Amino acid sequence: MKRRAEEKNDRVWRRLAMIWGLYYFVAFTWGQIPQYVQKTIWFGAALVGIATVPVFWRHIRRRDLPPESTRLLFFVAWAMLGVVFVQDVAMFRLFLKLILELTLVVTAFSVIIGRSGGMHWLYLALVGVAVFRVLYNEGPINFDRIADTRVVARIAGANAVGFYCVLGIIGMLALLKEVKSLWLRGALVASGLIALYGVILSASRGALVALMATAVLWPALCMVSIAKYKTRAIAGAVVVLLLFYWVFQFIIQDTYMGVRFTRATQLEDSSTLMRLELVITGLQSFIKHPIFGVGLGQFGTISRYGHYAHNEFAEISATTGLPGLVIYFSIYWLVWQRLVWSLRYVQDPLTRYRINMGRLSLLIIFISGCLSRPNFISQDTMFLLGLVVGISHWAERMIRLQAGSRALAAGPVPPGSAWGRPAPPWGLGTPGTAVNSVMSVPAGRSGGG
Repeated sequence: MKRRAEEKNDRVWRRLAMIWGLYYFVAFTWGQIPQYVQKTIWFGAALVGIATVPVFWRHIRRRDLPPESTRLLFFVAWAMLGVVFVQDVAMFRLFLKLILELTLVVTAFSVIIGRSGGMHWLYLALVGVAVFRVLYNEGPINFDRIADTRVVARIAGANAVGFYCVLGIIGMLALLKEVKSLWLRGALVASGLIALYGVILSASRGALVALMATAVLWPALCMVSIAKYKTRAIAGAVVVLLLFYWVFQFIIQDTYMGVRFTRATQLEDSSTLMRLELVITGLQSFIKHPIFGVGLGQFGTISRYGHYAHNEFAEISATTGLPGLVIYFSIYWLVWQRLVWSLRYVQDPLTRYRINMGRLSLLIIFISGCLSRPNFISQDTMFLLGLVVGISHWAERMIRLQAGSRALAAGPVPPGSAWGRPAPPWGLGTPGTAVNSVMSVPAGRSGGG
C-alpha cells in the first residue's frame, strides 16, 4: 500500500513537471504571436495554477520550500523600501510585478523539479522554442542570410531570438545524455544546428558570448568531469573544442554576426558604446546611493537614454543598493555551493552530467546577466533559474535519501537527524539506481552552506 502511494505521488510530480514544461513551450511560441498573447497568458496560467495549487496544498509545507525563495522574498521586501525614492511609479510597479513573478516561478518550479527530477521536460521545451522561433518567425533556412557580411536589417526581436536559441542548444546538450536511440540523438543534433543558425541570424552579440561560454564550459564540465577514463575524455574534449573553434572562425570572418561582434570589441559600434555608458552610469549611481539605490525600475530616470542597464549587476546595484545586490546574487552562490557539494558524493556518470548541466546553466545565466540582459526581470530566464535551483535540491535530497536508507538499515536514526524525514521518490530513477556510490555524509551537513 505504501509503495502504491509513493508511485502515485511520483506520477503526480512527473505530470506537474510536464505541465510546466508544456506551459513554457506554449508561452514562448504561440504566446508570442500577437493575436494569441492574452489567451495564452490567462488560459495557460489558469490551467497551470489549477494543476499546481492542489498538489502543493497536499504535499508541501513551509519547511519544504527552498531557502532561495526566502532570499527572493527578502529581495522583494528590500526593493519595496525604495518606493520612497521612486520618480516613475509605473515602471516601479512593472518591475515589482516581475520580481514577484520571479519569486513565484523559481519557488514553484524548483520544488517541482526537486520532487520529480523531471528537468528533461524544460530542456525539451527549450529546444522546441528555439526551433519554433527560427522556423516559424524567420521563414525557411537560408545560409546566404547568415553569410552576408554587409550591413543588413536585423530580424525582429533579434536579441530575444538569439538567447532563446542559446537556451535551445543548452537543452539539446542536456538531452543528449538522456537518450540512447541514434535517431533521437540525430534529431537533437539537427535541432541544435537549427538553433545555431538562429544565433548567427540574430546577430546578437550577447547571444554569441553566451554561446562561446557554452562551447568552453560543456567539454570541461560535462565531458572531462564525468569521465571514468580521463585521457580519452580530454582527447574528445580537445576535438570538440577544435570543432567549436572552426565554427566560431566562420562566424567571425564570414557572417554579419562577426562584423557586429568585431565592431563591438573595437568599440566602433554605437549600441556597444551606449551600453558601456549605461554600465558606467549605474556604477556612478551606486557610489552615490549605496544603500537603497535610486528605486526599483528607476534606472531609466538616471540615464540619458531612458533605458534599463542591459546589465544585471549595474541595474540591481543602482536601483536596490548594496543590500539588494548581495541578497540577489547570494542565491547564485547558494545554488552553486549545493551543486558542487553534491558532486562530491555522486559517482554515477548520468547523475553527475545532470548536476554539471545545472552548473553550466547557472554560469550562463550569470555571464549573460553581467554582459547583456537583466535576467531578474526576464521571464524566460526565470524558468531556467528555477530549473537550476530544482536540480541542486534534487541532487542533494537524492544523496540524503540514500544516506538515510543506509542509516535506517544499520540502526535507528538519531533524534533530530535530517535523514529521518520521509522523502518522495524521484523522477529520474530511484536513488539506489541513480546514485551508484554515495560516501558517508556527516549528519546535519548542509548542501547549500
